[in-house]
Amino acid sequence: MELTFNAIPILGNPKTQECNYLASVLYGDIAQLIIDSRLYVPHHAQLPDLAQRKPNPSRIKQIANYILENYQSGSIYFPPICVNLYPKPRYEKGKIYLPYHSLTMRLTDGQHRCFGIHHALSNLEKNDKTQHKILSQLQIGVLIYSALPLELERQAFRDQNLLVQRPSVSLSHYFDQRSPHVQIAKQLIDQIPQFQNNVEAVENSLGNQNPKLLTLSTLVTAIQFNFPNLKTQDELPDKIEWSIDFWTTIANTLPADPWRQASTAERQTQRQQQITVSAVLFQALGMIAHDLYQEKVMTEQLGHYLNPLKTLDWNKENRFWLDRGVTQIGTTGKPIISNTRTTVKLFYQVLKEHLGLIVSPK
Repeated sequence: MELTFNAIPILGNPKTQECNYLASVLYGDIAQLIIDSRLYVPHHAQLPDLAQRKPNPSRIKQIANYILENYQSGSIYFPPICVNLYPKPRYEKGKIYLPYHSLTMRLTDGQHRCFGIHHALSNLEKNDKTQHKILSQLQIGVLIYSALPLELERQAFRDQNLLVQRPSVSLSHYFDQRSPHVQIAKQLIDQIPQFQNNVEAVENSLGNQNPKLLTLSTLVTAIQFNFPNLKTQDELPDKIEWSIDFWTTIANTLPADPWRQASTAERQTQRQQQITVSAVLFQALGMIAHDLYQEKVMTEQLGHYLNPLKTLDWNKENRFWLDRGVTQIGTTGKPIISNTRTTVKLFYQVLKEHLGLIVSPK
């Protein structure tokens, strides 16, 4: 019995003329290869052939959910997996042939994708045979190495993983078309004057020379605090409308319009002196938004609830913030704000008390 793949040869080593291959494999074949122990992940530290990391069950489940949520729309985007084949494949006229029962496909990259595919198919096999058949016919790309020795297989794993750079969280959000939290954030940026052209969508942090108000990552986090259980598109237009009114009210309530577009020098001064442009404020306000939304506060009432923000002294030097743990004294003797969950929760408590909100504790 032979396993056959359509494949393209790629010169992998000009000195030896050894070839790698680009191929594609059906999801159903991936699952069957795992079941038959032909697709092998050398991740046991006590064995001499260790050449992979230990799989992470939560990541496998996450990938399986990604597949199940998106395969019907045709929008699954996986990079190729990488395998080291034993024995060397036979290549003829655009195909490689492998002896199935003596084959070992050692994964050097993509074990979580493969296990996620297997997990997703197992779920459908139990619950929906028709969809199981459809998913089985999807394909994933494969980069095939031909009988690398163990030391080179380990080198391949190291290079594939160490040289990969994940995108910033902000850039990941910017490119995301699925997350309802991100969809709300993008609507806020489009609709609120103070946010327009004033949100950093590429970097995770704002350097000294960046005059923008906040990062997209911070804004999405604030919205996640506002709608912590939002998973679907249900009632999304209503949530977007409410969010636009909430953040517009905040922007127009804070004294001296601190969220307006500013020069680099002015923004630097703000960050040094004012709390109104700190990332923790946006996140704490996301929690306040959650409370008001849960209490079904109508948009026309938001100004009434948020108006007390005008009376706060937002200067970092104000002892009020230090006494409540929102600011700390840094090594230079100046007050600083640490962007931590603890600081955000303390800030939220301060704002809740100042606004006179009576809600259940978080």
